[in-house]
Amino acid sequence: MKKKKNNIFLRILGGLFIVFLALFIASNSGYYESKLREKVVITESGIKEFEEKIERGEEVDITSFLNTEEEDYSSVMSTLGDNVTDSFESIVESSAKIFKMIMKSLF
Repeated sequence: MKKKKNNIFLRILGGLFIVFLALFIASNSGYYESKLREKVVITESGIKEFEEKIERGEEVDITSFLNTEEEDYSSVMSTLGDNVTDSFESIVESSAKIFKMIMKSLF
């Protein structure tokens, strides 16, 4: 009996595919954007100040009490991951279109 050789190319390709799926799902699910939206909240001190201004009868603008500081966590690796994901997505979409055309021509 011959023992099958472990094809390193297929292992690397499989690993890259799993990484692609994880990045693709995280990107399309909007996880990062939802976390950014959660940061825009009224703080405790902002609420107290808001209530005090209302009690004094002052004109109040709610946007002055929002915490809108955003931190940029992007890096070379995250940009590279997004670019790789976009490339894989276009390849998968074009492959699906070709597969559909082949299936239509066969049936």
